[in-house]
Amino acid sequence: MDLAKRVYYYMPDDKAVNQKNRGMFNCSEAMLRAINDKYNLNISEDAKVQMAAFGGGFFMGDACGLLVGGYAGLAHMYTPKTSPMANDKLKTVCREWYLRFNNNFDTVACNKMKPLTGGCSGHAMQAAKIFEKLVNDVGYQVGD
Repeated sequence: MDLAKRVYYYMPDDKAVNQKNRGMFNCSEAMLRAINDKYNLNISEDAKVQMAAFGGGFFMGDACGLLVGGYAGLAHMYTPKTSPMANDKLKTVCREWYLRFNNNFDTVACNKMKPLTGGCSGHAMQAAKIFEKLVNDVGYQVGD
């Protein structure tokens, strides 16, 4: 399953009447959970739960939770466990993630993105496609 379908699976559907068969995670949680699944990162449940605090742009309409969830995923993917300090590859890929996200949505602010469609699930799928393309372009091997 591609990353867009995975992130959509974890999020409630903006237009669905019955949410019972859909995930109930916010944008940031859904993004990290989907990235964890797709790239077999073995992220702890504690780390995934911590992402709840970043949904809705820190609950203030600030930086989109999809962007923040992507950053958390990149940190897990591109930071060696033996030397967890930020490294040049992580810095480069994080900058590129920001640029691609911002170029696609013309903003990184939740409160400016949501009114465009009335919700997050469509944005989540688009953000996931951007993330997946970035990882494909930069390269990632499980265990990097």
